[in-house]
Amino acid sequence: MKLTKVVAIAAISTSLFMFQSCNQPVDGDAKSDNVETQKSIEEIPVAQADVATQSTATSSGISIAYVNTDSLMTKYKFYQDASMKIQAFETKIQKKYEYKARKLKEDYDNYIEQAKAGMLTLKQQQDTEARLQKEQQGLMEMEQNLGQQSSMQRQAISSEVTDTIISFLNNYRLEKNYTLILNYGSMSGLLSADPKLDITGDVVTRLNAKYDFESRH
Repeated sequence: MKLTKVVAIAAISTSLFMFQSCNQPVDGDAKSDNVETQKSIEEIPVAQADVATQSTATSSGISIAYVNTDSLMTKYKFYQDASMKIQAFETKIQKKYEYKARKLKEDYDNYIEQAKAGMLTLKQQQDTEARLQKEQQGLMEMEQNLGQQSSMQRQAISSEVTDTIISFLNNYRLEKNYTLILNYGSMSGLLSADPKLDITGDVVTRLNAKYDFESRH
């Protein structure tokens, strides 16, 4: 019965599956991906911007505005749709893993019952244990591969959302003739800012309009 411990671990892993992101609400996803988006924004050269219709030019001629990325990521339709796609993908692969884990546990339970009832020869027991051990190893590899697929999917979508926002802001600050567009959010280095410099509303409106237009064409 040397397989007892191995397969028991497989049964437990069904409920402790590594896809932690699947068990988090969308807001959690938003915060996780928001951190990555904010870091990406902070790593590029600071963009220029305008504050709606109000002048923000300083005495040195520098004009500044900021975007609240916490608010942006909760209102941007592209990000919302992308988060739903990620969740659907992760739910699908998690169910696939859980089905395999349940099947392995059922096979193991049947093996134990047959062995206790004396229905199997020594050779049959050895062959069954070898098969179950192989399936257990395959399940562990499957868990690792699915986790990697999930991570790659999230990174790809996060990069696409970030690139879209950065591209838009670069054009926006040129259009508005501003020197700086700063990132203001829970994970940013900007601790305090005048609300009059907040262009988040206009940015969200125009990003969503652009996304809706591109989705229809």
